[in-house]
Parts: sequence; structure tokens; C-alpha cells
Amino acid sequence: MKSSPRPELQKPLAAFTERLHAGAETIPLAELASLFGAPDDALERIATRGEIRFRGETFSNDGPDLVVKAGRIELEIPSLMRGQVELLPGGFKLSFPLGEFSMKACMTVAIIRKCFVLKEMRASPDDLVLDFGNALANRRYTFS
Repeated sequence: MKSSPRPELQKPLAAFTERLHAGAETIPLAELASLFGAPDDALERIATRGEIRFRGETFSNDGPDLVVKAGRIELEIPSLMRGQVELLPGGFKLSFPLGEFSMKACMTVAIIRKCFVLKEMRASPDDLVLDFGNALANRRYTFS
């Protein structure tokens, strides 16, 4: 798992966590994407997908399939994104048990395109972990 210091993500992550813990029923999908550092131009495109809806222990977002360039990767967002949400002390976990309803991070090297399906996103006051189920693709962002 690659680990990187990203202290600038701590404040938006804390705000997102606070909204979840307060029982928010909707949060813009772009706010979720901002938590893992998507650039502003990518966030503008992601904002067209609208809100994530939270109902009990589940969440969903639907709209047109979307492919967004975000630095060296492309984010692929399926027409229906959904999964489970779990509130943790000072954080949360978003799980995508069915890959076809999850975001993907894709890279093209030479002519080979490789995509990694996001399986889980775990946030705590100290870090954010993006679990793609692949040690080379997994990312951990620390705040100190």
C-alpha cells in the first residue's frame, strides 16, 4: 500500500464525517471525490452527477456513466453507484461489495489500460484509506 502525507485533506474529511454522523440524507458526490484529492476540473464534471443519497446503512448515486481525468488516472463512475456505509468513531467506511456499482481508477501505460475497482474507503481522524483489493493500487493518505 502506498502511503502519502496529505494534510490538506483532513479538514474536508472531518466536515464530510461530521455530516454523515449528523444523519445527512444527501451529500454531493463531488464532496466525496474531493476527499481523495481530485482536481478542481474533475470535481466540476463529477458535480454533474448530483448527490449521494444515504438511507440507513446504504448509499447510492445514479446518473450517466462518467469518465473523468484526474491527474495521471481516470476515474470511472458507473451509471449506478451504491454500497454500504458504516459510521466509525471519528470516521466512516464506505463499502462497495458489488464491483459493477463502484468507482474505478484507471491508468494507461503505453497501450495497456489497467483499472482497479474501489472496494472500500475508510476514514479516521488520522488517515484515509482507499482499498482497491490490490497492494500496488491501494492508497493511504495521512494527515500529520
